[in-house]
Amino acid sequence: MKSPSESQVVGVRLQPDMAGMIDQVASIRSCDRSEALRHIIQIGAPLALRSQNVNIDRLLTGLEILVIDCLRRATETDAKDAEVLIQAATTNVATYHG
Repeated sequence: MKSPSESQVVGVRLQPDMAGMIDQVASIRSCDRSEALRHIIQIGAPLALRSQNVNIDRLLTGLEILVIDCLRRATETDAKDAEVLIQAATTNVATYHG
């Protein structure tokens, strides 16, 4: 991240519901609005620049199907395999997405 002397101030008007979403992100991430907005831009801008529309519900549904299928297959092989899979996924979430 750039130092404050290299930063630019950008003003924007938002509808109350959009400002509320920024506040929710700030609350979840335990940060102020500016940091929350930077995080939102870091996540959303690359998708917008690639002109990709992401349907979050469809993405999450697909991920859930994949998880259920992986756990089913692991359990059919050996019940302990499912536990190892869940532990590895939990560790990855904490390491890379925490």
